[in-house]
Amino acid sequence: MKKVNWGIIGLGSIANKFADGFSIINNATVKGIASLNTNNLQSFKKKFQVNDEFCFDSYEKLISCRNIDIIYIALPNSLHALNIIKSIKQKKKVLVEKPAFINLQDFKKVENLLKNEKIFFTEAFMYRYLPYLQKVKEIIQNNILGKVIEMESTFNIKVYKQRNFLGIKIRKPNYDNRLFNKSLGGGAILDLGCYPLSLSTFVNSLTYNVKLNDISLQNVNSTYCESDVDIFSKITLNFDDKFKSNIACSFKDKPSQQTIINFENGSLTIDQSWTPDQDMSIKLTKGNEKSKIDFKNNENIYSYQIQKISDQILNKEITPQFPSMTMKEIEINTKILDDWINFK
Repeated sequence: MKKVNWGIIGLGSIANKFADGFSIINNATVKGIASLNTNNLQSFKKKFQVNDEFCFDSYEKLISCRNIDIIYIALPNSLHALNIIKSIKQKKKVLVEKPAFINLQDFKKVENLLKNEKIFFTEAFMYRYLPYLQKVKEIIQNNILGKVIEMESTFNIKVYKQRNFLGIKIRKPNYDNRLFNKSLGGGAILDLGCYPLSLSTFVNSLTYNVKLNDISLQNVNSTYCESDVDIFSKITLNFDDKFKSNIACSFKDKPSQQTIINFENGSLTIDQSWTPDQDMSIKLTKGNEKSKIDFKNNENIYSYQIQKISDQILNKEITPQFPSMTMKEIEINTKILDDWINFK
């Protein structure tokens, strides 16, 4: 069976989780890797049994390797655009970790490049490939609960702490860490807020299809740490008064990944929206009736994304289709993120 040869640049924790997914699929393999960190390179090589000749100490060497079909970019956010452009110029297909871009200007550069290059390019929102989202899509499209009225969605991880459980001040976070480093595209909005934002715009595409210029940002409230990076933010997206989406993301609050979609005839709740466990469910309420739909995910949830994108490549698809992110979806999300970050 023909397999897609993947190359991975940036060998941090997300790349490791992603690469673990190859063990349970049969249409793709980790062919090459690249890192500027020798220890990461050697550790990754050993763990995933990558041949020496395809282990590179520069991103450019991997990108230019003839044996690689697609590049997975798992670098800090600010390094995405440069390496997307380098990959496309080498005729490489690209999957880039979310958020694909930290500003609309970078998106436009890639968009213009792709006008002259028929290259597969998409953004890695892994949750979009999971079985539960297909079911949510069906519920909305089949009008099971009526029209969408409002959404509430959060993504919190507690990585910023000023005091311990006794209330005693503790050491400040490492501001060189990508999450707290402004020059690397850090912050809760870019790292976490992009998830509920992407689901909100996806729901819009299934329902009212409000145009970008008619989506307004309201009630923006953000908190910043000493490195001038947002560690908390909340926002209301108003889709031309058709429906609203209330989003919150945080590095300092109790972990949460909950999404609630309110319809005219009921509601839908997802408790593990973004990185769910193997066993998960969505809860439906319609009038006085309550029900639950259970799902059994693969042991590695990234495997769905790898499988689907590899299928698309083997089928010679150039324009990504759902569940992959389209260029239009990426543009909408990037523009809103850009406005959100700079809303002060």
